[in-house]
Amino acid sequence: MMQREVHMKAEDLLQTLQFRAGDFGDVVLVSGQQHRAKLCLQRLENSVKNFTFLGYTFWTGFYKGKKVTVGNGGFYAPDSAFVTELLCAGGINNLIRLGSCGALRKDIGVGDYILTTSVVGGDGASKYYVDDSFVAKVDDGLTAALREVFKTQGAVHEGGVWTTDALFRETKEIVNSYIDKGAIAVDMVTSPFVTVANLYKKKTAAILAVSDNLITGALGFADFRFFQAEMKMADLAFKVIENL
Repeated sequence: MMQREVHMKAEDLLQTLQFRAGDFGDVVLVSGQQHRAKLCLQRLENSVKNFTFLGYTFWTGFYKGKKVTVGNGGFYAPDSAFVTELLCAGGINNLIRLGSCGALRKDIGVGDYILTTSVVGGDGASKYYVDDSFVAKVDDGLTAALREVFKTQGAVHEGGVWTTDALFRETKEIVNSYIDKGAIAVDMVTSPFVTVANLYKKKTAAILAVSDNLITGALGFADFRFFQAEMKMADLAFKVIENL
């Protein structure tokens, strides 16, 4: 039987990856998609690769004198949980997610933005960290900073984001039950991202580009409006960083 309290901590893995204290910046822009992360990377000066592990890569450089980290932080709840824990253990204090989601309201269009104001957990990873009574919370200050910038460049809807593990099990019964809980969008990342950051007492916020709509049936994964929203996210996120 296992006798140690835990097999491996985030700090242990960082050490094996030759990560050193102070390698990260104070703020990180986390994307699921590699291309979003690379859009952010293009805006950094004197960037250095912090680590590459299991397909997840982070770089740290400077933007207008501020030390900033960028990278791809997972597509799904399990990988998002462990990458977020690495970032928190590495000393980052402000975590901003640049993601995508499906809309749960008829009036929300492909290419619009969802600003997360509450988290509606539905994933399995978060349950390994907290019990069902835990309420994950985004940071008011970071969220306000995102609101101020993004509202000038597109339609921004604010509300709860539900995280699911089962993309092809977004059935009417399940979806409507989470709408009743206050969700206006669904993704596969936000719950563990915010939950883990909360446990480490880090500030976090999430802005999501809408790729599809579960109410109207719109599928915009290859829609120009979705790509345009993704492209703008990097520029807008760095404007947010300027004001932090």
